[in-house]
Amino acid sequence: MDDTVKAMSSQELAKLCRQPSAAGDYSCLSGHPLILLDLLSKNTAVSAEQYAQLGEILSRVACPVIAIAGAGSHPGLTGSVDVVVSSHNEARVLAQNILQHPLAAMTLVQLLRHNEKSSRENGLFAESLAYATLQGAQEFRNYLATRPEPPVTPDIQEPAVLLARHNDVLTLTLNRPQQRNAYSMAMRDALLEGLQLLVHDNSITRAIISGAGTCFCTGGALDEFGQVDDIATAHAIRSAASVGRLIAAVAAKVECQLHRACIGSGIELPAFAGRVVAQPNAFFQLPEITMGLIPGAGGTVSLLARIGRQRLAYLALSARRINARTALDWGLIDEIRA
Repeated sequence: MDDTVKAMSSQELAKLCRQPSAAGDYSCLSGHPLILLDLLSKNTAVSAEQYAQLGEILSRVACPVIAIAGAGSHPGLTGSVDVVVSSHNEARVLAQNILQHPLAAMTLVQLLRHNEKSSRENGLFAESLAYATLQGAQEFRNYLATRPEPPVTPDIQEPAVLLARHNDVLTLTLNRPQQRNAYSMAMRDALLEGLQLLVHDNSITRAIISGAGTCFCTGGALDEFGQVDDIATAHAIRSAASVGRLIAAVAAKVECQLHRACIGSGIELPAFAGRVVAQPNAFFQLPEITMGLIPGAGGTVSLLARIGRQRLAYLALSARRINARTALDWGLIDEIRA
């Protein structure tokens, strides 16, 4: 591992067991942006009986907890940490992003711990507040200040989402192929309008959501990032205009058909649907940590329900892509269809 991230020693683990209040010493504010546990090494300072207690203590610390573990590692501990990896190399990838964006990483794992035990509505509420908080943080401001200038969105007269109905089937097609179907405010509003038809018209029994062009959706429209200066207003907008909440309300009727890039909101929203199918060339990614943010289109609820807290934390903290086969194995999608 990097010299700045050392595995917690046996002595430190033993101290946590004796003094649970010492968990408060671990946060990015005190110079501990993460905790790394090397469970592949023999630990003689902590008894097997103490592992469950230790797991409960570590689940409350204000930073991500990463465990390097194998098949024989104690489930009472590995089940409580935020991410489980199998090697130091995997842990290094996570650590690099956490060290660069410690506040976003802390907020992410705290939110996932909360949402794992919360209702869908409470989870969406908490996510919106957490996302708005990070929009006002220095990490996001640094991203805005150093990112390349996003391309200017051309004036396109066609609808952001194409709606069509054939018998009892409604199709909604993301229709900004020139921007790789970046999720803009116009696209959000058009999806809300289209999904309202499904909610209020009982003669529509099925809806299919897909994307025009070379990919399904590359996530939030970058030229719109940071446009709302008032973070309370940003939270109010997300609360009032949640496409994810609407998809979830009619999930049994909705099928999302994905291809190529499904990034950020491009997988967060489909994960609310009752059925998600993807072409073999599809890939999935949550890059928000690199911007000092967390998934903010409902992903800490929708993806959590599909793949669980630890896999979601890995996906979000690593910002790595996974392919369609891995997504199917994890339960992120329901079918690979050519």
